[in-house]
Amino acid sequence: MTDLAGVLGLEGDGLLFADARDGERLIGRCRDAGFTVVAVDTAGVTDFREAQRRISDGLRLPQTAGRNLDALADSLHDLARYWPDAERLALVWSGAERLIDADTPGWFRLADVLTERTDLLFGILLLIERLDG
Repeated sequence: MTDLAGVLGLEGDGLLFADARDGERLIGRCRDAGFTVVAVDTAGVTDFREAQRRISDGLRLPQTAGRNLDALADSLHDLARYWPDAERLALVWSGAERLIDADTPGWFRLADVLTERTDLLFGILLLIERLDG
């Protein structure tokens, strides 16, 4: 379990899924616990490379991290370099529903790279809209 999971009272390791309707409350809890929140919205995105680019841009990573999964993985291991004043980061990713549905293999590739880096200093909260209502 990542430290973020404990802070938010969610179960899981790596990507923490939550209802988007709880987003404001959960983001507040992240901030209250000392996490710097990086919000990334991929609503309507159906290609994992576009989602990767948005996440990379949100995390202020080099441009190559937005185009190449190996570069993204390398950059994630060096987050302190890009966020020197942040003790802990919470990537709050909203709007991934279309990507998951339209490019499931790409979604898993991107999620695998991102979750390899989750630890006590970096966590990922995925806010999901209900698709059935």
